[in-house]
Amino acid sequence: MARQNRIHIVGLGPRTGSTLLTEASIACFEIEEATSHEDRIFTKTRLPEGTYLTKANLDILIAQMFLEANPNLHIMCMMRDPRDAIVSKHRKTPDRYWAGLRYWKTYLPYWRQVKDHPRFLTIRYEDLVTDPDAVQKEIETHIPYLKRTAPFSRYHEVTKPSIKSMRALNGVRAISSKSVGNWRNHLPRVASQLQIHGSITDDLIEFGYEDDDSWLQALVNIQPDRSRSYWPERFTKLGILKYRFPGIRAIAAMRLRRWLTRDSAG
Repeated sequence: MARQNRIHIVGLGPRTGSTLLTEASIACFEIEEATSHEDRIFTKTRLPEGTYLTKANLDILIAQMFLEANPNLHIMCMMRDPRDAIVSKHRKTPDRYWAGLRYWKTYLPYWRQVKDHPRFLTIRYEDLVTDPDAVQKEIETHIPYLKRTAPFSRYHEVTKPSIKSMRALNGVRAISSKSVGNWRNHLPRVASQLQIHGSITDDLIEFGYEDDDSWLQALVNIQPDRSRSYWPERFTKLGILKYRFPGIRAIAAMRLRRWLTRDSAG
């Protein structure tokens, strides 16, 4: 029987490297069909067999239910030092910070629910940009049906991203680690985000970004930058439900179709 493999990429917020991982995977693995930039996890394809790859960061909110419902689904999740993520800018608004800590604070509990699932792989941005080929090997181990067409380290030579992806990537170039630790050049922004969203020190220690709380010394006497991010600073409960509901509806429809199929077969 023909088999359709589905790979979906999510991230713990914008500017975590999910577009880079998506474009590197499309360029360097044998992928029969892929998103042009962003498609939800429940986006359908007419591909009868082969590998279909999509990306939508916000689907970390519904990752667990789809992994349980689809045995042919693998999810890769990008994690980045949240301080670097919140100081990253998008080509669409180069004079404005793109997104704040609301994503980290909101998405992390959903990540914890699914992080140990055998078909869920967490990839650190810092690992991807420091040793892309090692990350590619890790992906191949986790998703063994993938066939390599080029090494991640040469992704920029073979990629053909969409215009939207080009903007998110701020242009195509060799994978580089120069943005790691860039938060130190934007201390007023970091100070402001901590005032709005609260401490992240425990998370930074848990994930190995810091050994203790001494990093906060860099923020002493720093005047917070209160300029607005492109995206709002808070999610509402209704907003979260709005993002999750289409997935819940898709799961219900999937289960109904399976029930009807089994019933008719019996």
